[in-house]
Amino acid sequence: MTYSIAYAPGAPAWLDLTVTDPDAAQRFYAAVLGWEFTDDGPYRTVRIGGRRIAALSSPADGAPPPGRPAWTVYLATHDLDATLAAVRAAGGTVAVGRSDLPGLGSTAIVQDPAGTACGLWQGSGLAGSEASGIPGAPAWAEVASPDPATAEFFAAVFGLTAERLPGVDFTSLTRNGDPLFGVHGGGGRDRRGTGAWLPYFTAADVDGAAARAGRAGGTVLRAPADSPYGRWAVLADPAGARFAVARPVD
Repeated sequence: MTYSIAYAPGAPAWLDLTVTDPDAAQRFYAAVLGWEFTDDGPYRTVRIGGRRIAALSSPADGAPPPGRPAWTVYLATHDLDATLAAVRAAGGTVAVGRSDLPGLGSTAIVQDPAGTACGLWQGSGLAGSEASGIPGAPAWAEVASPDPATAEFFAAVFGLTAERLPGVDFTSLTRNGDPLFGVHGGGGRDRRGTGAWLPYFTAADVDGAAARAGRAGGTVLRAPADSPYGRWAVLADPAGARFAVARPVD
């Protein structure tokens, strides 16, 4: 059965993680988030009740292993070539050009002016993650950037509105008033000095997910805590890839 969710341009639509030990990653995420997996060629597709939500992959033949693995967040576009041109016009860089995946969609990897990478996804057979609002499904994404102009960059590329939250260094990127993702200023740098994306996954029990992560060899980077938007925690898998779990306010 095929499931479909419509993604507005600029909305986080897909996620993948390149790891040198996909078996270990599969065991960890199955234990923490209850994910199921199917082997689909170069990808191990993450599923919840048969719905595709993300993927794991191994480094390409001959490619060096990743330093600290990190989840790649792919932002939706309805016209990949036009979005690549908009990235360049706004001061960004195309790191990996267009790649067409028959029956699924087209993708590219870009960098914002601060050097932080994200993906672009123009879906055809796969619009993006096929589940939301249920445990284990993607819930939110944000980028921590050392460049205060990062929010303006994404607003220009996707035609979004940048709304700065009062009293905090955080900007929400919205379309027609609907928040798509966030930009946290000044923090979250990786070893190259650039920013980093942080995906959030829904958890029915945030404290339980954090405890399972610790038992499975991961790390609790930010202990479970309440916020105006719900309870959340920041975790890392055994290889160091960071992600958050959250139970949104009902």
